[in-house]
Amino acid sequence: MSNINTTHSKLTNRYSPCHSLAKDAVNQIDKLELKAQDIVKAMGYSQKHTTFACDRLRHVLSSEILGLNNNEVDTYFTAHEFLRALLIVLNIQYEPFAGDIAQIEYNLAHYAYPLPRYSLRADVDFIWSDGANWMSRGVASSKAKVYLPKDIAKMSDAERELVIQNCMREHYKRHNGNLPYNGIIKGYLLTIRQGDAVVDKATFNLPNMAVIN
Repeated sequence: MSNINTTHSKLTNRYSPCHSLAKDAVNQIDKLELKAQDIVKAMGYSQKHTTFACDRLRHVLSSEILGLNNNEVDTYFTAHEFLRALLIVLNIQYEPFAGDIAQIEYNLAHYAYPLPRYSLRADVDFIWSDGANWMSRGVASSKAKVYLPKDIAKMSDAERELVIQNCMREHYKRHNGNLPYNGIIKGYLLTIRQGDAVVDKATFNLPNMAVIN
């Protein structure tokens, strides 16, 4: 792969590449001094479809998943075929990216996009002293965070529920009676976000002490 530049010419300033393939493609477009219209024409698009094709090109090169979730009707290419045709025009080898592309397509076929983000926190009552400044309060409050596995969004509902329960038990076992400012754990709050939106919340009572001991 080529080195990744951080600045682009007027030919590529409309692209915001996130994926390494897209970054290589943008660098190659700069190197070859290709306009978007030239690229899509070389890919086989007719003049009538140039505007649509240029918009699709910009979307693909600015997408973290390379536009592989694109379900728009295009009589020329599927999302995968569009990538292959683009790489041919730009003289970029497909093979180094084949595994990554396959993984993206697998994830899109099996999981929601974008993946939900799960965050779990203890609901804690602190007794703040007069000397508790914003920094010390922040440090104390950070101990309410419960760390979840990175792949929790890809688990089944049953697996996820078990992991969340186990994480709460471990957090409660570690921090119950040990929080600064006499912090008392009252329960737990799970927040689920997708994109920028909160899509669900759930509250949990304190873990079962009989299970912890």
